[in-house]
Amino acid sequence: MKVALYARVSTEQQIENYSIPLQKERMKAFCLSKGWDDMTEYVDGGYSGSNLNRPALQQLQKDIADKKINAVIVYRLDRLSRSQRDTLYLIEEMFLPNNVEFISISETIDTSTPFGRAMIGVMSVFAQLERETITERLRSGRLKMVKDEGLWAGGAESCPYGFTRLKRGKLVINEDERAHIVRIFEEYVILKSYIKVQKKLEKEGFKPLAEWRIIPLLKNRVYIGEVSFGGEWYKGAHEPIISTELFNQAQKVNEHLKYKNYGKIKNNVFRQKVVCGLCGENYRSYSQKDLKTQTRYFYMVCCRRKMPARYESKCFNRNIQRTDLEEEIFNRIMNLEVSGEIEFNRKRTPVDYSTKIKALDEKINKILDLYIESGLPKETLDVKLADLNQQKENLITQSKDTDYEITRMEQMIKEGIPNLFECDLDTQTAIVDLFIDKIIVKENSLQIIWNQ
Repeated sequence: MKVALYARVSTEQQIENYSIPLQKERMKAFCLSKGWDDMTEYVDGGYSGSNLNRPALQQLQKDIADKKINAVIVYRLDRLSRSQRDTLYLIEEMFLPNNVEFISISETIDTSTPFGRAMIGVMSVFAQLERETITERLRSGRLKMVKDEGLWAGGAESCPYGFTRLKRGKLVINEDERAHIVRIFEEYVILKSYIKVQKKLEKEGFKPLAEWRIIPLLKNRVYIGEVSFGGEWYKGAHEPIISTELFNQAQKVNEHLKYKNYGKIKNNVFRQKVVCGLCGENYRSYSQKDLKTQTRYFYMVCCRRKMPARYESKCFNRNIQRTDLEEEIFNRIMNLEVSGEIEFNRKRTPVDYSTKIKALDEKINKILDLYIESGLPKETLDVKLADLNQQKENLITQSKDTDYEITRMEQMIKEGIPNLFECDLDTQTAIVDLFIDKIIVKENSLQIIWNQ
């Protein structure tokens, strides 16, 4: 008798509480009592029972189809699935047609008997009801946490820039990042370009912030003391970083730029970057609609070819379909780590990481002194120490990798450039602006002038 022991838990907490070892122990004991010793374990740790997208369960189905399993045993029915439809699918479409018995030892369900098969449908209904009840209860709890208490409903990893998340979702301002947030909003209102803001603030000494994070940041009401749930915003319990007046001014800039570009081709990722390799004029984006298929095509044309009357002569360099241009440029950016197209200048002034690490150690000691001497709150101490220690770890990691301060381009290549074909337009534009100075269109090729 070839028996499959399937165990599942949905959270890391359950894993740490030895839920899986408990399930395996009970199932093995059951098998030994039956005299079955040919057992194979299939374990999904940290996977929800609401769907079938679980690696061990998928392997189990494959082994059943290959006739390697005679029986499937679970500790409880809801370990197999919390969906009635999925449970019935597994029983009726996978187990029974392949002559595989299904046994749930907690509910004493055995599909080798008529009564056991009848009970499957009943028990799976209650398993699904329990899952939906838990989901609704959690949603109600999070809504109450946000609406009534003004707490952050997201996790620590999704905590917005400028804040640190304490227990139960309380946000506290990260003082080292507060000034950066304020300057981003102030300069955006004046410069009306997040790319210009980024370049100016970098010159002022602020640490680089990924360009694709700035646009959502400028629209995030958490900075005026609000928190959100389900698309609705409520008054938060945390201190705002900027005034409502400054936030509204930034939104007016967004609206102005949106209407200013009305009627123009929106996808203009390569604006002012594509240059004719024959005459030196810029390429511009245009579109044309096929009246037969009602399909709109987008392409780029040399200005001297499109509007020859404005020049002494006409240029005959080739037109480019925008999709072809995007495909080649995006792929070359994403393959920079492998292709090595960019050779960064390594002859730079070395960074004294030891001095920077020593300065952080001094800050940590000062924080500890404040805690001991002046009764600094424990929560504040924990937040400050976590932030400083993270900065220290980052510096130690950088010091091992290189003896010079890497640029934003090098950092992105090292961490992994995102799939540009799946990014939104703002992200695509920001990454192209970061990496590319010019794209020169030649008769049979494209030459990229990379930023350095």
